[in-house]
Amino acid sequence: SNAKVQIKIKSNHSAALCALFLKEYPYIFIINATMCTSCFTVPTITVQLLCTAVALMYGQRAVPKSFKWTKRIIFGITALASLLLIVLGIFLLVLSTNDDLRRRSFANFCSKNGKQSEALDEFRCSILEKSDVSGKVLEFGPGPGTNFKCFQNSTAASAIQEYVAVEPNPYFHELLHNEKRERDLNFPLDFVGIKGEDVDVSEGSFDVVIATHVLCSVDFPEVVLANAERALKPGGTFVFFEHVYAEYQTKMWYLQNLIAPIQYIVGDGCRFQDTEEILRRKFASQFDIDVTTFDAPMPLFLSFVKPHIMGLAIKK
Repeated sequence: SNAKVQIKIKSNHSAALCALFLKEYPYIFIINATMCTSCFTVPTITVQLLCTAVALMYGQRAVPKSFKWTKRIIFGITALASLLLIVLGIFLLVLSTNDDLRRRSFANFCSKNGKQSEALDEFRCSILEKSDVSGKVLEFGPGPGTNFKCFQNSTAASAIQEYVAVEPNPYFHELLHNEKRERDLNFPLDFVGIKGEDVDVSEGSFDVVIATHVLCSVDFPEVVLANAERALKPGGTFVFFEHVYAEYQTKMWYLQNLIAPIQYIVGDGCRFQDTEEILRRKFASQFDIDVTTFDAPMPLFLSFVKPHIMGLAIKK
């Protein structure tokens, strides 16, 4: 739900009172008790972390005073845990309210992580090679040009006539062109700085449309897929490579739900969803779809995005 509610929270309210509203409302306005000139939006995850920190510090008071050393140890542990939660909560608050900082940080992360993903690149490049990328190509969300490494020393390098990159994050612009230059790719590159939902593309104007790790972060994936369908010529190929929701109520599914609020902020809108179901529903009548499900080789700190799908959809 995108519902918002105005709540006046006083400094002496308990953690229980904070938690009362968080289940239903993803964002809360923290409002000055006498005026609203300083209103700002606070993500629920920040409030949850701060409330948990308060609850930890309050809970350790239940240890009897007679257990002197035990009480000191518990106090030290809870104080450290509370401090870490507070720091994380403030960090997420800053990122969520500063669009420029969030986009720049995300671009830097993608650029650095993309250079250290050789194991994942084997899967990524295999599906791009299978798609026989050539002619006029449209890519939604190319980021720092992670897919360009797959075109280097391949037939695609000379077969691509035109490459249009739709990327709303301006901090990827220079990174994308730098990556193309480093890979010694000579095809024309056109950077379009708008959202995938806002693309106004002529029908049947592209041979290949690519979407890798992007449908998770667009506001309306169905609209992006509709634009991809319109852009492709009959016989054209839609290439997809996405992380997805794990199987329902598995350990990974619970981990994804735990990390989701943090990922949404740090990942600049990235979320977990059943992308295969969205693809099949949207492309059911107009495409022949081939989907492969696999666990991607991710580093430990990104283990929650191991569930992946990749495949091709050929327009009839």
